[in-house]
Amino acid sequence: MSANPSPIPPTALLTGHNGFLGKYLARSLTETGYRVLTLGRTEGDIRSDLAIQQPDLSGYAINLVVHAAGKAHSLPRSAEESQAFFQVNRDGTRRLLQALESQKKRPDAFILISTVAVYGGETGDNISEEVALGGKTPYAESKIQAEEVVQTWCAQQGVRCCILRLPLIVGAEAPGNLGKMERAIRHRRYVHIGAGSARRSMVRADDVARMIPKAALTGGIYNLTDGVHPSVRELGDAMARQIGQRTIPTVPIRFAKILARLGDGINGMIGRKFPFDSITLAKMTSSLTFSDQLAREKLGWKPRSVLSFFAPDSDENHNFIQASAKKREAF
Repeated sequence: MSANPSPIPPTALLTGHNGFLGKYLARSLTETGYRVLTLGRTEGDIRSDLAIQQPDLSGYAINLVVHAAGKAHSLPRSAEESQAFFQVNRDGTRRLLQALESQKKRPDAFILISTVAVYGGETGDNISEEVALGGKTPYAESKIQAEEVVQTWCAQQGVRCCILRLPLIVGAEAPGNLGKMERAIRHRRYVHIGAGSARRSMVRADDVARMIPKAALTGGIYNLTDGVHPSVRELGDAMARQIGQRTIPTVPIRFAKILARLGDGINGMIGRKFPFDSITLAKMTSSLTFSDQLAREKLGWKPRSVLSFFAPDSDENHNFIQASAKKREAF
């Protein structure tokens, strides 16, 4: 008597697998029983630069698409650099969707990793998904247009659509502002400004990754945060303790304003290349938080505080310390 054949695992197509969040997504999808098919510009099962070419997906049966690839973490300094956001985030998404049309069967669900930057606010408290999208930067506008492209295509093709709008993402070897903050603290170039009481929404990368299967089954548009929204001081102090520093110096707010005005003058001459000015000061001292209540109600979202990532007994903290040690060896 022959044994029953093993069931074929569902296939998840993942873009951006080699990025910061993508590595968490790939691991979590594999752990939850998906066969992960990766698509990347220079690495992956399928090689394709979505910014300029449409991938060939005709030979694959794909059950879930998680589109995490995108352009972020940079300030455009020219029209060409601004346009690159649209080529990657909007046009790249459109090419991916067009490629899926070559399949005999459409995927069951499409998940787009988006950003809270689409709302466009520099300050605010508990901003929900019902707020109009007012983002005006090339990054925000390109993400808004990518969301529109995905929603339209999914409605036309009968594919379940889920859009996850993420704030600052916390995890090992984080890029962007968190990575800059960690490096500044490690090299003792970071200071608290005033009370450091401004609160910011953040989320753990591994919590986002664990939510993907449920999001794929449910669909919808959701903000994902840790629900704690730690203050800038709380985050900085936690990171400092993690890398063995006991205290972070504090600069009085009045002195910071003087430095910011000096930065304004310098940037007026050189084109906002000086790292500290009134715009930077406002961002560092203003709260901006988002509501994740809808995800809690619809997805059963139960995140952990991002500060738990930096706890001494955290496995992710151990990985972070190892990564930091490798960085120090590189200097």
